[in-house]
Amino acid sequence: MHHWKFTSLPESDMKVLLIDDDKDYATGLKFLLKKFNIDVEMEHRIKSAEKNLRCSSYDIVLLDVMLPEGNGFDFLPKIRTICETPVIMLTALDEEDELVKGLDLGADDYITKPFRARELVARLHALNRRHTSNHTENKTVQDDLELLHDRCMVQVGNKRIKLTEVESNIINLFLNAKNNYLSREYLYNHVLNRDMTPEDRSLDVHISNLRKKLGPHPVKGNRIRSKRGKGYSLT
Repeated sequence: MHHWKFTSLPESDMKVLLIDDDKDYATGLKFLLKKFNIDVEMEHRIKSAEKNLRCSSYDIVLLDVMLPEGNGFDFLPKIRTICETPVIMLTALDEEDELVKGLDLGADDYITKPFRARELVARLHALNRRHTSNHTENKTVQDDLELLHDRCMVQVGNKRIKLTEVESNIINLFLNAKNNYLSREYLYNHVLNRDMTPEDRSLDVHISNLRKKLGPHPVKGNRIRSKRGKGYSLT
């Protein structure tokens, strides 16, 4: 039996697909999110969830790691071939490497069960705002790099590279920051929309993935440089 505590938050027309094989848990979570005017459709199997994603449009996917026909990590790359909908992983796993595995595969965020209701709702709102915000007036070019923000893509030289939603937002913030420098605290607050904590490795994984995708600057070396553990700068 799950006991949810909830407080009022701003209204939302958000539509969420919840993929979780625990039907009782999923039903309770759906009932909770309805209190916040967040509509939830549930799927309990990977095959039916894939069919649903091909036929319907959602603002966010909540994807449980443990599923009967494989797991959420296996299904995540398939989701990315179907749509660009932001994904939050739901996990009960404690292993740090497992927690960040979903981010390596293109998830936008993860939240560990058991979680506080208002923390999940806040993350849903934050991720939805990021996904729907308009960046057309921002700077998009630096040296050989051009950000195609609306398509979650970056062009480096003559090569186009696919980015996740979070990676695209990080590059956008770098391009428009003073001296192209951003502190770790700023990135946590404005990209992940939460305070930085010592055990949270999410940002490090996103930065590492970006470094691999972008490769080095043709003249200046590392494309994203660490600043004494306090932040990062885009070369």
